[in-house]
Amino acid sequence: MPAEDESIAPRVRRLAHEGLTLAIGCAVAAGFALTLYLLAPAELRDGVVAGFLGFDQPIRPVPANPPMRL
Repeated sequence: MPAEDESIAPRVRRLAHEGLTLAIGCAVAAGFALTLYLLAPAELRDGVVAGFLGFDQPIRPVPANPPMRL
C-alpha cells in the first residue's frame, strides 16, 4: 500500500498547485477588469460592461430542432 501512496501524493500536490494557480489567475483577471472599469470614463462604462458580457454581439435565435443534414 505505501507504493500507491507515494505515487498519489505528487499528483495531489500537482492538482493543488494547479488549482491555486488557476485561482490566482482568475483573481488577477478580475482585478484587471475592475481596474479598467473604474478607470474608464463614466460615459464608456456601460459599453465596457456590455462588451465584457458579450451583449454587443448580435443575438441569433437557435432553432429548437435543427434540420438533419444527410
